[in-house]
Amino acid sequence: MRRSIALIAILALLFAACGNDDDSADEATPEPAAEEPAPISTPAPIEEPVEEEPVEEEPDPAPEVEPTPAPVEETTPVPVLTSEPVERPEPENFDDPAFTSDDKLSTVGLGSVYFGMTPDEAGDAVTTLWTGGPGEGTPRCYLLAPAGGPSGVVLTIYNSSIERIDITNPSITTRSGASVGSTEAQLHELFGERLVVSPYADGSGNSIQYVPVDEADVDYRVIWETDGTSVTSMRAGRLPAVAPGEPCT
Repeated sequence: MRRSIALIAILALLFAACGNDDDSADEATPEPAAEEPAPISTPAPIEEPVEEEPVEEEPDPAPEVEPTPAPVEETTPVPVLTSEPVERPEPENFDDPAFTSDDKLSTVGLGSVYFGMTPDEAGDAVTTLWTGGPGEGTPRCYLLAPAGGPSGVVLTIYNSSIERIDITNPSITTRSGASVGSTEAQLHELFGERLVVSPYADGSGNSIQYVPVDEADVDYRVIWETDGTSVTSMRAGRLPAVAPGEPCT
């Protein structure tokens, strides 16, 4: 009985399967619709990370220092120019001697008075008054002496300039120390071969000249007059005024 039921069930299944195949053959199989391509998505740009610059910290402001005021410079008043001539101040004391033992006689002059100076320039160089001056008929050569001394110092003005100085004062010396009262032997010891000795015609003494060796001083002389033993006077100056035994001769 069970076998019969199973057989019937199998037959029913086979019958049903055959019927489905006939139905499906009559119907056309629909073609699948063409699939549209999916849109390609554009990748978003990759943003590179921005490096942040380090922020520099501002230094603390330096403390304000009050500036030291600059010293006020004293301005020298500008002299007001006038049309009147400026007067030269007078020397403090005309009685002071024009020359002292500190002033030395040489081939260039005596102290601050130099050969070639005018009398006015000599007056500016020493604080003294001068005695003497040009007399009648002798403007070319005349003598000056300091009113305040020392005695025994005479300047010869020749052709408007000081060309000779005569000394009889023993306190005035040459740069080497020779003076009135020095011996002839001392002169030879000081100056040696630079001396030229000229005996007097009467044999009473000698004229001894110091002749410079420098070409620039060839016209200058220092001359001592002696009594044959010691110096009695001396002079210095420029040729021709210094050559004669007496000035202005």
